[in-house]
Amino acid sequence: MPRKTAALAVRILEVGLVAAAAALALGTASAGKPAAPVDFEAAEAQVYSQGGEDGVIAKLFEVIEPTSRYAVEFGAADGLHGSNVRRLYEQGWSGLQIEGDPSQYKALLENMKDFPKVKNLRGWVWPGNIEHIFDQVDAPKDMDLLVIDIDSNDYWVWKVIHDYRPKVVQVEFNAAFAPPQLAVIRYHPMNYPDSTDFYGASIQSFYELAKRKGYELVYCEKNAVNLFFVDAKYFDRFGIEDNSPAALYRPPSFGYAKGGRAPNGRGWPPAETRGPLSYGGGTIPKAFLER
Repeated sequence: MPRKTAALAVRILEVGLVAAAAALALGTASAGKPAAPVDFEAAEAQVYSQGGEDGVIAKLFEVIEPTSRYAVEFGAADGLHGSNVRRLYEQGWSGLQIEGDPSQYKALLENMKDFPKVKNLRGWVWPGNIEHIFDQVDAPKDMDLLVIDIDSNDYWVWKVIHDYRPKVVQVEFNAAFAPPQLAVIRYHPMNYPDSTDFYGASIQSFYELAKRKGYELVYCEKNAVNLFFVDAKYFDRFGIEDNSPAALYRPPSFGYAKGGRAPNGRGWPPAETRGPLSYGGGTIPKAFLER
């Protein structure tokens, strides 16, 4: 081959390789991360959920392909009013619901009688029994959704879940404490909600716990009740540049219009406005830990 012809062939080959590499990079980028962040606020919609959780969950599983199609919620209440998972069960998902209140549990069984793939248990959840419960009902290790809503020891329960790895975790948080405040209620197995802000943990505390567990925060719903986390391996799919608590926190839009410790003064009265929690075995002093 003449020297000029050979050089031209090499140049054409080089240009072709560069173009192919650029096309591959573009395709990889577009597949890995959307051009704009997923608009969870626009997705909020209420069918059975207390707020916009039904719509947020639907959007999450548009982005993350469910595999086990298994969802867990505790406390499940009556399985109808305020349920975060009923829409999924109507779509053929299986799962587990746990409720401790006897009257609510009775209603739960009635409301779930048409869903044979869902197991319903009456009981209280705490760090010492949650994975044992999952083992007993043969819950899949790769469950798609876990909803933690017990209005008390939520942080401590999620902390000890190690052998099970939900793709998405929804957890109720305590919006009384704005970032960067760390606040977790001191653990006691008999903690319970008493219409004060003595429950759960702040967004900052949940964010840091999630990071340690390999999860990333993707949304704080408009009413400032729930946070949504995804396994970190899915995070880039949502196009979120800043998922820090400072960026995503919202003050409460519930409770009393004034008198709370949140920046806007809303929410439930501070824990110290009422005395310690009481139960059959004694009392529980209220305290928040910087965890």
